[in-house]
Amino acid sequence: PGGHMTIVGANAPSGLAARPIRVLLFDEIDRYPQSAGSEGDPVNLATKRTTTFWNRKLVLVSTPTNKGASRIETAYEGSDQRQYWVPCPDCGESQTLKWASVHWDKAVDGEHLPETAHYVCEHCGSVWDDEKRWSTIKDGEWIAQEPFTGTAGFHLNEIVSPWVRLASMVRNFLDAKKGGDELMKTFINTSL
Repeated sequence: PGGHMTIVGANAPSGLAARPIRVLLFDEIDRYPQSAGSEGDPVNLATKRTTTFWNRKLVLVSTPTNKGASRIETAYEGSDQRQYWVPCPDCGESQTLKWASVHWDKAVDGEHLPETAHYVCEHCGSVWDDEKRWSTIKDGEWIAQEPFTGTAGFHLNEIVSPWVRLASMVRNFLDAKKGGDELMKTFINTSL
């Protein structure tokens, strides 16, 4: 009651400058055009709409694209860079979940066996199946890597997802590896 929601495309300069906004949500900012028409950066144009509010909130969300040219990478680097740490259910040591700790078996003929995918604790070497991984994710916490200076930033990869099985990730990785650089770039950007 008493509020409104406006949805505007990043390429619509008139919509980005139409009214004052207290809560501004940007989604997939790495896919925005460099300029909204001829009026400049769409993120900066929309952000100017929040200057009349002392209690404004800006939320920038995106899957990253090219390193060095990514809006979300720049925003994350200017934040306190929070990462999600989960405790090992066996040794209790915390860690961020990394692709290098995802392992799977190969058949005698060298064929990959994605259905055997599991996560290995970087501290004690215990093996986590999907259920164990999902269980430990519930006990995780966000830990900032840099001091808080007004902007909270969060990084999360697909290994933390309670909806994704590691076997599926391994299949996607193997398909990307076969498909070449562009498919591998997609896997890295959207999964890791």
